[in-house]
Amino acid sequence: MTPGARVAAAIEIVEDIERGERPADDVVRQWGRSHRFAGSKDRRAISGQVYSVLRRRGFYEKAASADPRALVITDLVLGEGKAPQEVAALFSGEGHSPSALSNDEHELISTLTNGMQEGLPAYDVPDFLLPGLKEAFGDDLDAALTALDTPAPLDLRVNTLKTTREDAASALAAVGIETTPTPYAPTCLRVSGNHLIAGTIAFKEGHIEPMDEGSQLAALMVDAKPGMQVADLCAGAGGKTLALAAAMQNKGQIYATDSDARRLGNLAPRMKRADARNVHPMRWPQDSNFSELNGKCDRVLLDVPCSGSGSWRRHPELKWRIDEAGIEKLTKTQDALLRTAAPLVKPGGLLVYITCSVLPVENEERIKLFLEKHSDFQVVTDKLGTAAANAYGARLSPHLHATDGFFISRLERISTPAS
Repeated sequence: MTPGARVAAAIEIVEDIERGERPADDVVRQWGRSHRFAGSKDRRAISGQVYSVLRRRGFYEKAASADPRALVITDLVLGEGKAPQEVAALFSGEGHSPSALSNDEHELISTLTNGMQEGLPAYDVPDFLLPGLKEAFGDDLDAALTALDTPAPLDLRVNTLKTTREDAASALAAVGIETTPTPYAPTCLRVSGNHLIAGTIAFKEGHIEPMDEGSQLAALMVDAKPGMQVADLCAGAGGKTLALAAAMQNKGQIYATDSDARRLGNLAPRMKRADARNVHPMRWPQDSNFSELNGKCDRVLLDVPCSGSGSWRRHPELKWRIDEAGIEKLTKTQDALLRTAAPLVKPGGLLVYITCSVLPVENEERIKLFLEKHSDFQVVTDKLGTAAANAYGARLSPHLHATDGFFISRLERISTPAS
């Protein structure tokens, strides 16, 4: 592909992402599948440009506009430092290159080149999120947002039902994929460089699964042990479900469900590949009442739907897909899920609330409200390891732990509520 054709492809992909219907990584992958003529170098260059735009979208929109073509032009000037004549050459209108620049676009490039862009925000996040981010990070705000804006590495969870971390690392090294053990999760390997993991024998045979170290630590904090009865109420595609199955050595029972049945679609093939035999997929009750499990679960995992603000390293588009109404809707869902989960926990058991959000409104505020209405639960802070703990739970942050941002609250049921 010519450099101009790569720019045209980036504009096309950004246009698709801006429609807000699919995750950015899905859009990028689908573009690659439908454009087989693009080589690996082409795909890397196009993906790099797309994510450069997404990571700086707020700045670029303020400097230019939200139009995908303008966003890419702005990235070429501000992100890559290209001169006006270089940008014009990419927009030649010839072959598969984008159409020639308009007079307004020439003027934009001149303005950007001369450093006349004024009034850009101090932080590349929606204004309404800043108070919550400042509350969450305090004096670390700059470091935290910088880390959330830095591309994440690829982490792998080693499936201890089938192998060890050492053997998995050796198997990957044998096919040219170098990894290093991460400092916190004993099941995690961090991949060096860019590699396609899905094609490896280690992946196909269920020895490894892509999973951020923070997500692995969150699963470990459930403290699921062999023989326990565990409910995973927001199982989704089953990443943490499979981590629990390995921790339990396939002994005991995991009831995996999700209020969105479509999200469970990938669980069965993943269970088979991982040799997870103690997982029982179940339908979400129409009335959200799991009466057959009331008071019977040693552990209830509640990995709730959230803003995904802790995963901006991987999904920078999420910053611009959420608004105040969306946050309010999410918090109501989180409260409802906590109410649904609470009766399932037996006295002495744990309800483990997890988000991949860094916003207090989805984290500490939800647990504070829950405890005000459920005197039969208390926060316990053991098993939190190196996470930054407070009165309501613990945080994992990219600038402190090199993980995605997570909040984990471990709530012990200390009594049976009065009838």
